Amino acid sequence: MNAETILRSDLLDILFENRNKQYGAYPLRKEYNSRLYFSMGMIAGFVLLLFGLYCLQKQIKTSASSTANELPFINEVDLKKIETARTEPPPPQKKLPAVATVTNDPPHIVPDNQVTDTSTHTVTDLDNKVISDVTTDGPAATGDNQLTSKPATGPATAAPAPEPAPEPEVVESPEVMPEFPGGMAALIRFLGKNLQVPEDALEAGQKVRVPVKFVVNKDGVLSDVAFLTQTDDVFKKEIRRVMAKMPRWKPGLQHGRTVAVYYTIPVIFDMGEN
Repeated sequence: MNAETILRSDLLDILFENRNKQYGAYPLRKEYNSRLYFSMGMIAGFVLLLFGLYCLQKQIKTSASSTANELPFINEVDLKKIETARTEPPPPQKKLPAVATVTNDPPHIVPDNQVTDTSTHTVTDLDNKVISDVTTDGPAATGDNQLTSKPATGPATAAPAPEPAPEPEVVESPEVMPEFPGGMAALIRFLGKNLQVPEDALEAGQKVRVPVKFVVNKDGVLSDVAFLTQTDDVFKKEIRRVMAKMPRWKPGLQHGRTVAVYYTIPVIFDMGEN
């Protein structure tokens, strides 16, 4: 590179003299300043955009708060005069014709030496007259003008007590439940002694649990045997046979009287291991 060319060249051209300028380092250094200025311009524009959005949001909030603080303007409204409904005066009451009246002053109790007036009105004096505070002459009072007495009313009769609701024929939960003679332990012993596993119904080690519901009647006799789960007929037949052999139960009590009661027990058929 001659001296004239050196004066017209920049430092980058001097560094890459007689070198491969197609290599990536030369374009990067050549365009470094323009890329730097472009990046700074982008950052400055982004900052100005954020600042503008902040100012706009602040202005919107200020205008909204000022609008909320302003009192609403109420237009004047002409109110029409409300005319009150004119009510007609009540018709004058019919004046009753003057009739004979008689005073009925209450008696005053005074000592015998102070009695001055011994005149009293009899029942005859009160006939066809209206009781008043003065005695006047006039035509005999009609039935409409005479005071009538209300018939004496006796003490209010108490309302009849409601009939108690009829008790069900069979009670679910009485005050006292029925009981097998000797209690639950005796019932378990009875079932264990009398209950037999039907032949070929179970294999060794198998066990079947059958919930049974029945009625213990007022006389302690069992009836209405029902099975709460699906059960084979051989098990049903055996359970009915054993329950028919049971002695009479002690019946349940409700309000001190014997009642029929539903009762449920589990009957278990256990084949055992042997």
